[in-house]
Order: sequence, then C-alpha cells, then structure tokens
Amino acid sequence: MKRSFKARLFLHVVLITVVVIWANRVIAQYFLTDQLQTRIHQEMGVALTTCADHFENHGAFVNCFKAIEKGSLFSNASDFYVLCDRAKSAAKSGVMPACQSLLANDDFWQSTAVSSHGDLVLSHGWVGGQDWYAVRFKNRVRGPEVWLEGNQIDALMQRVWALRDRNTIYVLPTMLGMLLLLTLYLTRVMMRPITLIQNNMSKLTASTLDQSIALQAPFKEFEKLVQVFDDLRIRLNDSFTKARRFAADASHELRTPLTILRGNVERLIHDLPMGSDAQIRMRSMSDEVERLIEITEKLLLLSRADANSLKQDLTDVNLSELLEQLIKDAHSFQSSLKITGAITPGVIWRCDKTLIRQLVQNLYANAVNYNRVPGWIHFSLTQSQGRFQLMVENPAAGIPDDLSDRAFDRFYRGDASHTRQIDGLGLGLSICLEIAKLHKATLSLTATDKQTVVATLSAPL
Repeated sequence: MKRSFKARLFLHVVLITVVVIWANRVIAQYFLTDQLQTRIHQEMGVALTTCADHFENHGAFVNCFKAIEKGSLFSNASDFYVLCDRAKSAAKSGVMPACQSLLANDDFWQSTAVSSHGDLVLSHGWVGGQDWYAVRFKNRVRGPEVWLEGNQIDALMQRVWALRDRNTIYVLPTMLGMLLLLTLYLTRVMMRPITLIQNNMSKLTASTLDQSIALQAPFKEFEKLVQVFDDLRIRLNDSFTKARRFAADASHELRTPLTILRGNVERLIHDLPMGSDAQIRMRSMSDEVERLIEITEKLLLLSRADANSLKQDLTDVNLSELLEQLIKDAHSFQSSLKITGAITPGVIWRCDKTLIRQLVQNLYANAVNYNRVPGWIHFSLTQSQGRFQLMVENPAAGIPDDLSDRAFDRFYRGDASHTRQIDGLGLGLSICLEIAKLHKATLSLTATDKQTVVATLSAPL
C-alpha cells in the first residue's frame, strides 16, 4: 500500500514542532532564569521603596507590596522576605536569628555582585552557605534591608516551569488540531501547482498529442517539469504519427495486390472443374484473401480515426426505421435466432448514415457471433430528455471477467481469441467505439447477472 503524502507531512510537522518546543524549553530555562531572578531582585527594591512605612510589620509590608503588584506571579516571593533593620539591630519579621546572621556579614555588601539602581543598592551572594538576595537604601547604610533566600526564588521558578509544562499538556489536543490544519493548508499550497499541471496533462489523449496546450509553470521551480512534459508530448506525438502512418500506408499498399489476388483466385475457381479438390482449396484461399482485405479495410479506417481524419457526412437519419429494417432482414438470414425489438418510432439523429449503419451492423454481428443456443437478440431504442439510448442484448457463454474493460481493445476476442470457431477479427467493436466518439456518443459493453451481454449506445439528439 502506498504511503500518504499528507500523513507523512503531518508527522514531519509534528516532529518539527516537538523539536521546536523542546528547544524553546531548554533555551528559555537557560536564558530566562537569570532574567527572572533579576526581576524578582528588582521587585524587592520596589517593595522597599513603596512600602517602607509598613516595614515594622511584615504582614502589612507584604500586603502593601501585593496590592501594588496585583496579579503578578512573582509578587508571591514577598511571602518569604526577611525584613532586617541595622539601626535597631533587630529583625521585625519574627526570624531574629536569620537577621543577626545576615547583618553580621559586612562583606556581603562589598562583593562584585553589588549594583546601584537609583536610591537603592542591590547585592547577591552567599551567607552561611546559602544563596541570598538583598536590597537597601544607598544613603541609609544603617537602615532597613529586605532579604530573600535564593532557594525560595528557585522554588518559585520551578513552579513557573511546572505551570508551563502543565499548560502545554492541556493545550496539546488543540496544538495537534492546529498542526493538522496547518498540514492540510501546506499540502494544498504545495499541491496546487502540481494539480494545475496535472489538469492540463489529463486533457491530452492519443488523438490530441499534436495540439500544444497552454501549460504554464505557476512557479519557476516547476519550469523544468513543464519543459520535460512538453518534450515528452512531442516525442509521443512523433511515435504515434509514425505508427498511424505505417498502419495507413501498409493498409493502402496492401489493397491493390490483394484486389488483384482476389481477381486471379476468382478466375481460377471459375476455370477449375466444379467440385474438384483444387477448386475447393482455391475457394478456401479465396476466403483467406477476403479476410485479409477485410483486415486492411478496418485497419485503414482505424488509422484514419486515430489521425482525426475520419470524415463525416451529416444528415438526419431515422434511427427507428434503420433498426426496424435491420430486424426485418435478420429474420430472413438468421432463422436459428429469435430476434425481437422494442423500437420507439420517430427517433431522428443527425449523423453520418454510412458510419452509423456500419456501427449498428457491427453490434448486430457481435451479438450473432457470441450467441449461444437457444439464441436470441433483443434490440431496444428509447428516447428521453433530448437523448436516445440503443441497447442490443444477447445471451453468451463463458463471459470473461474483463469484458467491460477490454471489449473495445483491438484484436480482443475474449476466450476465443486464439481460435477460429467464432468468425471475426476482434476489430468490429473498436471501430464502433471510434464511430461513437466521432459522433459525441458513448458506447459500453457490460455483462449482466442473467449471463447476457448488453451493448449500449447513447447520444444527444
């Protein structure tokens, strides 16, 4: 089973998206961690500046800051602030031992990590084996300080990444749906130029290869493809032209010697003793010559049809009368077959009378040749909504499974293709199809469950 281009493209899009999400996660955690730590550190300075009046009360200080940073995820870090005041040498946050340890480390404010932001001084470093962030006023060295343990920032960051991952899982079905729509869109965009070229290619048939179609490359990347196709069309047209010319020339050149041979054979039959073995053999030879002449005539007609040089002499033909006359004549020559008809009177078709008579005769001959005992043939002609339908039905034995697909192939004769038990060349239905195409008609041959074969001709009136 062939693989689906859409499914393959969808898998590639999903794979690329997964790689992009994973790369974004790694890069974000690598670069954003420092930025978010700096942001939390700066918000400590905002809290000290705006809520200094509430410094004596840890809860009031935190509530003041959260009111200012309402809705901010990082304002939750204020719950873990340690508020220390060097002027009083006491911690107002209820964790006096922590403040005593922090305030005793004067080197913390002398490190290279110290930076100034307006009226504030921010520092970051290690105290007592733990990572700490701190902020104080630049001009009040013995004043209030806000401290935050680095582990609390790391824990907050982990919650942020966990929230991000959880949201990714929640939106995963939506992402897959969007990726599917993206795949369909990309497939449509990618296939549109190929579809345009395909539609133009599909207009070409064996009889229209000599007609140059306006095939334009929608994008420059497809110019080479269009050029290769046009070169292929030209080469195919040359090959078909040579094949048609050979068939037409061979048929035409064979007509004269075969006609001469037929005349000589007929004279020999007349000169030989009546009923002699020589005359019988000569009559057999005459039959074979007639068969060769019939083959050349049919091949010549088919080659003309292939070359679109089959001429039409259009007249109004009473198809009903033509079929009734055929049924009447058939009763005289086919006494072993029951021939019936349901013919709608007055069906007039503008067509080439000679070619249509040949088409109907071929359908009738095919029904006779491939009939079975007890045999019968039924003709049906109906007219409806500006169209007519002619059906010729007959019983048949050993109907091949590929009848509908190969019935109109040249020299195809079903199960009897390699025998002469059934008269015929395997060209009659091919000629019928070409005549039908010439008249914008449709012709089909189908087998029914009743072990019958139905030939159906339909065309607009």
